[in-house]
Amino acid sequence: NLSLSGKGIAGGLAVVLRNIFRRPVTSRYPEQREVLSRRFRGNELIWQEERCSGCTTCARTCPMGVIHLRTSGTGRLPAPCAETCPAHIDVPRYIKYIDRGQPAEALAVIREKIPFPSVCGRVCFHPCESQCQRRNIDKSVSIRVLKRWAAEHDDGRWKKLSGKAPDSGHKVAVVGAGPAGLTAAYYLAKAGHRVTVFEALPEAGGMMRVGIPDYRLPKTVLRAEIDQIKAAGVEIKTGVRITSLVELMQNGFKAVFLAIGAHQGMKMGVKGEDLPGVIDCATFLREAALDQPVKIGRRVAVVGGGNAAIDAARVALRKGAESVTMLYRRTEAEMPANPEEIKAAREENVKIEFLTNPTGINADNGRMAVTCQRMKLGEPDASGRRRPEPIKGSEFSVLYDTVIAAIGQRPEIPLDFKIVQEHGNIKADPATLATNLPGVFAGGDAQTGPSSVIEAIAAGRQGAISIDKYLGGKGEIGEVLAAPAEKTRPLSLSDKLRNRLHPAELPAAERMKDFSEVELSLNEKEAVTEASRCLECDMAYAVENISADMGYCIFCGLCVEACPRDALFMGYGFERARYRVAEFKLDKSGLAMGEGKIRSGYCRPNIETTLPPQTLLINRDRRTLKRTDEEA
Repeated sequence: NLSLSGKGIAGGLAVVLRNIFRRPVTSRYPEQREVLSRRFRGNELIWQEERCSGCTTCARTCPMGVIHLRTSGTGRLPAPCAETCPAHIDVPRYIKYIDRGQPAEALAVIREKIPFPSVCGRVCFHPCESQCQRRNIDKSVSIRVLKRWAAEHDDGRWKKLSGKAPDSGHKVAVVGAGPAGLTAAYYLAKAGHRVTVFEALPEAGGMMRVGIPDYRLPKTVLRAEIDQIKAAGVEIKTGVRITSLVELMQNGFKAVFLAIGAHQGMKMGVKGEDLPGVIDCATFLREAALDQPVKIGRRVAVVGGGNAAIDAARVALRKGAESVTMLYRRTEAEMPANPEEIKAAREENVKIEFLTNPTGINADNGRMAVTCQRMKLGEPDASGRRRPEPIKGSEFSVLYDTVIAAIGQRPEIPLDFKIVQEHGNIKADPATLATNLPGVFAGGDAQTGPSSVIEAIAAGRQGAISIDKYLGGKGEIGEVLAAPAEKTRPLSLSDKLRNRLHPAELPAAERMKDFSEVELSLNEKEAVTEASRCLECDMAYAVENISADMGYCIFCGLCVEACPRDALFMGYGFERARYRVAEFKLDKSGLAMGEGKIRSGYCRPNIETTLPPQTLLINRDRRTLKRTDEEA
């Protein structure tokens, strides 16, 4: 026994020593954020009829098969995923079509809201997945990946129902050919206006073209979607920099949408940042994307922790750097970069130095000595993240050939625009995107600061709506390109636990050779299988009867947590004397009705002693219940 005990202690110490220097990592934005549980245990299952949509998610989630619903009639409610999407794409509807093996119809649904389905299928940060109710069972549906699969099977069917209003006679100028500008231009052209887009860069696409590398978004994919926008009647003039809004108005444009993006890299504010060999991230990515000569050394440092910093590090490796180290002043838990991108960078041997902040750069025989200081985390700052604080006496220096500053970007707003600014961005009404100048609207990164493609697309839609109204239209840019998708099929208990699908990727060694796309496509079987995991919580039904076999209920609270409409909860009222009798059935009238939630005694130790002792013993399995019933 002593020998076994000694081995156990030794094994435990080995685990401790193996992990003692590892930093704790918490999950973060967007789909890996911590979701607080709603499972408060009690002895009553409470159902609120006015909240219930009859979606049967609770019944399908219950591991004991306790809850039964009888419904009639069919309707639809906004699903949490669609409500979370900045562009409000009807996610459950297009996933239903994929479940049926109908990608063309699925693409039509997506195109009702955005003109960049292929782009978003690759680079969207998918906030919809953070609200997918499937995560309450196992993991959320791979919504972004399914969007890409639908876009890759475009047969042009959506064009047959896509209309265009008669010519309004109004000319509209869009300054900037990024996601916001091109989206606004597309919907304004479909509304009948004559739209011209002016772009300073030699190619259209904005940050989609010069800020997102080919291994994430191939040029051919972006150009194909821009060609569809041109086909709608949008004229795009590249290599044209607009410096005066007055001149635009004098040339006959009745309205202007400013979508100039945020292409100017921000300074680090340290000594030596103007030395040769120090470059800002926006410039570096732009030059690389446009195939311009990029000088990169053997050892590269990237300062920052966002998606742009990750892209700079990965591009540097593909441009010939032998080693790349990211310097980030917080921990991985606070990194704003998408976890998927961090993982990909690590697979490509990008090193990340956390709690490290550069404080100065000095020339050293053709190289650069970067002086850094170790940091610790203090109290949260305005962003909600813990503020990094320097550790006295922790300075050290490392030699690098190239330093890329990726600490942020801002818009370059010409002074002749005479437009009101706020915090370095164009100030615009958050609802209408109207600026201080009549007929001038602004959206995208120039108005909000650096954001995401899907958020810029949403701004472009709002810009089109507001400008159409300004020009005398109704602002109705929505259209229906596919028929309603009804419920596909019931989800059985055996279907519940299925792993989330992750698309295949090029091996790290192979992807480093060039800029080939890293993430690979799904096949039809994979796409249909993943789509079938959708719980269809957008469907609404009239509930005729709800019953529960409370004798088998283990009060685990999974039904409460899974309910997308918050119609179920558990609480304490009184102890049901026969709660362990398997035949006991609660019909609709027998369920307790409540207006507010009552937190469980399991979460309130101060009242736990006042509860009947058997209340704390109800977490039993089916076999125990059956044995107890037989003994009775």
